[in-house]
Amino acid sequence: MAARKRWQGTTTQRGYDGKHKALREQRLARYRPGDPCAHGGEPLPYWPLSIARRYLDLPHTADRTGYLPGLSCRRHNRQDGAIRGNRKRGRTTTAGTWPAARQW
Repeated sequence: MAARKRWQGTTTQRGYDGKHKALREQRLARYRPGDPCAHGGEPLPYWPLSIARRYLDLPHTADRTGYLPGLSCRRHNRQDGAIRGNRKRGRTTTAGTWPAARQW
């Protein structure tokens, strides 16, 4: 099995330049517990700002030309990116289509 390539390029080349970081910090400063997750819609939990920086992301729009309003929990933001990336590469989920291990 070939090793998977992780991210390629610098953070700036991937769309996370100074403007992105400044906007994220601006939104983190306005963050309040209970604000909805931009992707999942569930209320975001309370975290002190130092911890919130690790668990809250600034979500891109689907075409990556802008940002969704608010913040997104890391789980939903990265899950959305993985789903879009896998679709773009032609990979789909095979859940429920695996053959049975044993033929009874």
